[in-house]
Amino acid sequence: MMFDVIERLKAEWTDKYVVINSPAPELARFAEATGTVRTVNMNGRCLVEFDQYNNIGWYDIDPTHLTVVTEPKPKPEKPAKAAPAKAAAAKKPAAKAAAGKRPSTADILAAARGGAAKPAAKPAGKLSTADILARARTGAAPAAPAEAAPAAEPEPVVEAATEPTPEPQAEKPKAASGDLPTTTAEKIAWCRANDAS
Repeated sequence: MMFDVIERLKAEWTDKYVVINSPAPELARFAEATGTVRTVNMNGRCLVEFDQYNNIGWYDIDPTHLTVVTEPKPKPEKPAKAAPAKAAAAKKPAAKAAAGKRPSTADILAAARGGAAKPAAKPAGKLSTADILARARTGAAPAAPAEAAPAAEPEPVVEAATEPTPEPQAEKPKAASGDLPTTTAEKIAWCRANDAS
């Protein structure tokens, strides 16, 4: 008998447009949206898919909280967070058009550091890589440094003190193979006698 009731609810509610008709706080997020009943589950509740915020989830809602409508309401506006992003995106092309040219990497880095994008004037010495690149972009020849850096003098070579090589020690005459000790006690005695000297 329960199956007959569920089948009747499915026939009555499936593929219908519905809106929330309930003061329940858990359903307040769907107040401005139209949903489509996809089916009715075995506990007699409608599975509703709401057309808002790219949400494709199905929500289990009691039919007493739903009202059937003939056509869907207009989609709700996206959250207010999208408006500042659109305004910022609109400012970018305007800023590019005002500048008339694309900013260089040096300009972007200088702006990020909080300074103006001017090549720093060096009083003397080598040009930095950023200065060389900036001059290459503008087509200006690199200026010679105001003062030539003094040539580095070679450091004097200090020879390491060499230790005197030890005198070669005279090798001890090797014992004939017949004179070598054979037992452990003889080996120990031979080592004591020969290693001590």
